[in-house]
Amino acid sequence: MDLKDSPHVEHVVPKSTHPDLRLSWGNMLLACGACNRAKSAHSYQSHIHYMPDFHNTQLAFDYVIIPHPTRRKQMACIPVPGNNDIVNVEKAKRTIDLFKLDAISSNPRATDLRWKYRFEAYQSSRLWRDHWNYFGKDIPDKFIPLLIDCAIGKGFFSIWFDCFQDEPDVKKALIDAFPGTRIECFPDSNDYNPSPLHDDDL
Repeated sequence: MDLKDSPHVEHVVPKSTHPDLRLSWGNMLLACGACNRAKSAHSYQSHIHYMPDFHNTQLAFDYVIIPHPTRRKQMACIPVPGNNDIVNVEKAKRTIDLFKLDAISSNPRATDLRWKYRFEAYQSSRLWRDHWNYFGKDIPDKFIPLLIDCAIGKGFFSIWFDCFQDEPDVKKALIDAFPGTRIECFPDSNDYNPSPLHDDDL
């Protein structure tokens, strides 16, 4: 997705405490600046947190819309632990806390506007879903490429995927279009619904 903040190289095990892992390829992930700054020098592991390179994080989180605490008429979209029988709620909470994924900045000059960009993607996905219901289903070959073009531009795969969770053709198009999506997380034998990658997803 188009990062609104500068991309950072995230060290899973902090380089400040383990300088020998500073250049270890297996210890590096691409992260947005806000996530990397929030994590700081804390470490994280797959049995304690949900990790995007190890888990199917589509299962781990849902999104809710809440009023911004200080900006009148402004709404925010924040992640919460997923509401399903698979997600480990405490693990999801620890992940949200570690990366401050539910942070809502009240500083108009702040660089952490993840809550705002998520909400914009949420609004856009709902508008496209309304159009899909109204006429898009009748012309899927023409409609889906336009939808995908907008989704890629807005980012936030999970928000779009949730919005079209009952439409296998749209889900497949989203899976194919978003760079880096692990196809094995969304088996076609299950109508592209998210499935755990490991027992540790639970």
